[in-house]
Amino acid sequence: MTKALVICEQNRIIENQDGSFSVPSQSKEGLTYEVRLLGQSWVCSCPDFETRADQIEACKHALAVKLWIAARVEIKQEPKPKVFADDAIQCGKCGSIRVIRFGSSHGKQAFKCNDCGHRFREQALIRRARYSPETVSLTLDLYFSGMSLRKIARTVNSQFGTEMGASSIYRWITAFVPKISKYVNSLSPQLSETWQADEVFVKMRGGETAKGGMDRKTQKNMAYLWNVMDRKTRFLLASRLSKHRNVNGAVAVFNEARMNANGSEPEKIFADGLSAYPQALTYWEGESASPELVARMGVGKPHANNNRVERMNDTLRERIKVQRGWKTMNTPIAEGQRIHYNFVKPHEALEGQTPADAAGIGVQGEQKWLELLKGALRK
Repeated sequence: MTKALVICEQNRIIENQDGSFSVPSQSKEGLTYEVRLLGQSWVCSCPDFETRADQIEACKHALAVKLWIAARVEIKQEPKPKVFADDAIQCGKCGSIRVIRFGSSHGKQAFKCNDCGHRFREQALIRRARYSPETVSLTLDLYFSGMSLRKIARTVNSQFGTEMGASSIYRWITAFVPKISKYVNSLSPQLSETWQADEVFVKMRGGETAKGGMDRKTQKNMAYLWNVMDRKTRFLLASRLSKHRNVNGAVAVFNEARMNANGSEPEKIFADGLSAYPQALTYWEGESASPELVARMGVGKPHANNNRVERMNDTLRERIKVQRGWKTMNTPIAEGQRIHYNFVKPHEALEGQTPADAAGIGVQGEQKWLELLKGALRK
């Protein structure tokens, strides 16, 4: 790693037109080695890598390229190398991105590499799938927009002549929401210094008996959905289930919110009078001091209210009521709703933007679930 840092600091790494990188040798003047990204692995033309490729994950030259890219993109905010562009197509044989379209093969786009002459077909985004990514993303969009699984299956089947079942749609939710979640949580939203926190009662199989709802009636099979939102952008940082309404649930949702904020820390957190919130802040760890808790927020307090997260909670309640409860604490539905709220659903208060747009990480295009799915699977 030390040698890689030295190479990176010399700032002599060159990005080539074919997507590879030229790295100078430290021992031989004028000699350079070629580093390429092949699939998910970095390869180098240096003797050390060629003789010990089965023993090392990456040589010092490949590590230097990775450090150089990180410093160039993350610190200096410069464009990513061409090999990482959304429209870049890599040759699976030599790794070059100097690839041209070359007719079609079995109904799929064919390509040819200008460097090695290798010909190959376009790879499916979802392998061995009966339905296209467009169909899968459509069902995700319809479900998190409010339609039931059976209504979605009936609508899609009648419109496109398919034989899709409701269980297939739920399998897609289970399979792809975690992947999309991992992708969007790797992004760094631009947040304000104030967050809001609140919790919603959810019908849950095997949940506890508690007083829930606006009328505070005793209800059986209850769980708690904790939500933390950025006040300015309305970006929902975390939406996490817990069996009990206690300090453990509050600590867990704060930790998840901080993780998804990717380095952004609040100065204040608005919350209601639940005692779990001040207790949870005593477990706030890290270099920054714990934020100030502004407690006992309410809808009818103009000077210090939690209206924005309360309004979002109303949206969740409407959807949860139609769903008639959730079956498991590990359900992907909560995270799917958070993704839909942040990246898909426009807000009048944000002038038609999504919270992700307001936070600087929105996705382009009209089919946002499709773009999210593509981003997750390509990553």
